[in-house]
Amino acid sequence: MASKVYFIRASRDQGDDAISEKARTLFKAGGFSDCFRENDLTAVKVHVGEDGNTTYITAPCIKGLADELLGLKTKPFVTDTTTLYVGRRHNAVDHAVLAAEHGFGLEGLGVPWIAPDGLSGTCAEAVQVNGEINKEVFIAHGIARCQSILSVAHFTGHVAAGLGATLKTMGMGCASKHGKMAQHAALTLEISAGCTSCGVCREYCPADAITLDDVQAYIDQDKCIGCAECMAMCRFGAVRCNWGQETEVMQKSVAEHAAGALKGKENRAAFFNFVISVTKDCDCFDTPNMPKMVDDIGILASTDPVAVDAAALDLVEDKAGRTLGALIRNKRLDPRCQIRHAESMGLGTSTYELVQVD
Repeated sequence: MASKVYFIRASRDQGDDAISEKARTLFKAGGFSDCFRENDLTAVKVHVGEDGNTTYITAPCIKGLADELLGLKTKPFVTDTTTLYVGRRHNAVDHAVLAAEHGFGLEGLGVPWIAPDGLSGTCAEAVQVNGEINKEVFIAHGIARCQSILSVAHFTGHVAAGLGATLKTMGMGCASKHGKMAQHAALTLEISAGCTSCGVCREYCPADAITLDDVQAYIDQDKCIGCAECMAMCRFGAVRCNWGQETEVMQKSVAEHAAGALKGKENRAAFFNFVISVTKDCDCFDTPNMPKMVDDIGILASTDPVAVDAAALDLVEDKAGRTLGALIRNKRLDPRCQIRHAESMGLGTSTYELVQVD
């Protein structure tokens, strides 16, 4: 049976207030209020944008959604987990300050910012999923214990997973540091002879796993956590991995962590994909004004996390006339792997009915 995915056209050029109202219109059209109950502790899962990034979904864009939850008398809190890599989202204090600077909190949205995984990202609960890759996954305590979730995902490309949308927001974005390491563990990264020994990869490595000599850089496999920051930052394409097998395992692990984040919240979650400012790389990059791969498309929403990702991916590829792998300049990546695996786990269906909302 097909899942309904609600769609409204939107563009960054229309401004944040207009986008907020369009998201709110979508919320009402889809009847998503049924997912939330009075006094729910409701996680509003967002990405606040890395310091310097300008293409993330800004706080004013989701003000209407926050107001809808407040009107339902839930107890919403804006949230995201800490990162493996070093930066302003690496611990809860710095992350909260950055969130406040970007308007995600009481002053900007009327709801508080709360880190779900504790001060250093280790506050977690083990959730049984019995997946192909993971029998149990480690999910941030605040995500595991909340009663409902409103997921706000920004559709982007991703250097390792191919696609960053709802499933990755739920899987990687709701996992503790332990869970994030498990997902990245599939990647075995190596540096080829194309390296210029510039040192950028070492600068961004959160695990201090890279050394340099006069010829090239080297990765200590005992220290490497597989986060792929070196691959993302290398300008010379010198960092390599097994794109066929290893990224498939990573994507399956992402889907299994998404299942863990949503366990016990059946019919208690709504998923929004903002398909605007669609960039090759995700919002974790601190690069301003990253170029768009396609023109802005709009916002999609569903109670099915698989269907909403499948629909968004189809819209992007149809508009571009190319696969997402080709758009991010890595045709070997198949981002539909995470969609297929999530579907096989019963998270939803890739068969959908697109309902356009005016």
